[in-house]
Amino acid sequence: MSGSVEESTLWFHCASVGEFNTAKPILKELVRRYKVVLTYFSPRAKSYLESQKDYYHQLRRLPVDLPWTVRRLEESIKPKAIVVVEREFWPCFLTFTRSKKILINAYAKGGFWERLMAKKFHLVLCRTDQDTEIYTSYGVRALTCGNLKLVMEKEDREVLLQLPEGRIWVAGSLHPEEFSIIASAFRILREEMKDLRLIAVPRHVSQAEKLLTFFRGFRVVLRTQHSSKDWDVMVVDTLGELRGLYRYGHVAFVGGTFCKKGGHNLLEPVYAGVPVVFGPYTQKVKDLEDFLVTEGAGFKVRSLHELIHTLRALLTGSMTFRIPNMSSLAEEIRSCYLSQLM
Repeated sequence: MSGSVEESTLWFHCASVGEFNTAKPILKELVRRYKVVLTYFSPRAKSYLESQKDYYHQLRRLPVDLPWTVRRLEESIKPKAIVVVEREFWPCFLTFTRSKKILINAYAKGGFWERLMAKKFHLVLCRTDQDTEIYTSYGVRALTCGNLKLVMEKEDREVLLQLPEGRIWVAGSLHPEEFSIIASAFRILREEMKDLRLIAVPRHVSQAEKLLTFFRGFRVVLRTQHSSKDWDVMVVDTLGELRGLYRYGHVAFVGGTFCKKGGHNLLEPVYAGVPVVFGPYTQKVKDLEDFLVTEGAGFKVRSLHELIHTLRALLTGSMTFRIPNMSSLAEEIRSCYLSQLM
């Protein structure tokens, strides 16, 4: 995409922090060639995105989804193309903007709404061949590039902690439905391993205080208040630190998998060199699950009993794991996306 300044502007839209982090490896390249205007939806993402200015030229909040608000925003940006990450199917945003639209890291759930919204895109770049087949059946031009979550940048943001001696379990992206099972597993394992500590990270910061209440009887601290090594459980009430926290772990659990959310990024712990355990609900990250289980870095469990057994085995060394070399696969995926966007 070359030409005038107007033709060289890309409008990138991410729902929140997770989608932005997924797109970072290609944004890093695109921002060198185009003016990138980044929009987001979740108000919780603002402070984190403001700290990531190397990946865009301008940051704006997506307005209320009305025909005149999205048209006004498009007229002010004048993009060559609108790039949407994963599944932001706002009807007015997709219907009343006139620029070419590209959906990236797309995955298919099926259904009438997906079929309807898919037709708003000029091109859909998918995670798997199965996703591509479904989007193609909608009459949309679709290509398989792979899952961008497999392409992760080195974490530049250093997270510093006061750590007690012993083994650390990091449980990330936890939903309220999962608080009880994580707390139960920790209580049982802690009886066996007195040096075990837990870093528990809720999916939404607003749930941190609620998560605290599940660990009565332990020395519990909030991330924003901790100043010593005297803790058993740390509940993280900050945004954007999860990737940096995984590197402190001996084992990790990724949430959204013991409730019907379908899972979050299973690869983040693996990039930190840590084996990852997850629950039975992985429909949103099935390709990541298959890859990690095959490679020996991921472990699927279906109950509290299996969760405890697998964590115990990994923490004591009676179960082995293997961290794969991700570099060649990651470069292949990154190159595919860039070839379609540049």
